[in-house]
Amino acid sequence: MDKKHLTDRNQSLSDRLFSQQTDAELQRHIRSNTELKQQHEVLLSTLLLEQQLHSTAANEHKRLVKEVINLKLFFKNKKCIL
Repeated sequence: MDKKHLTDRNQSLSDRLFSQQTDAELQRHIRSNTELKQQHEVLLSTLLLEQQLHSTAANEHKRLVKEVINLKLFFKNKKCIL
C-alpha cells in the first residue's frame, strides 16, 4: 500500500471514530436532557400542589379568624344584654 492510501485510510478511521464518539456523546446529552425535562415536570407538579395547599390553608385560616371574631362579638353582645 502506498503512503497516500494509508493516510486516507487512517483519516477515514479517525473520522469514523470521532463520529462514533460524537454520536455517543450526543445520546448521553439527549438522555440527560430527557431526564432533566422529567424532573422539571415533577417539580412543576409539586410546586402546583404546594401552591394549592398553601391557598387552601390560607383560606381556612381566614375562615377561622372570622369565626373567632364573630364568636367574640357574639359573647361581647351577650354580656351587654345580660
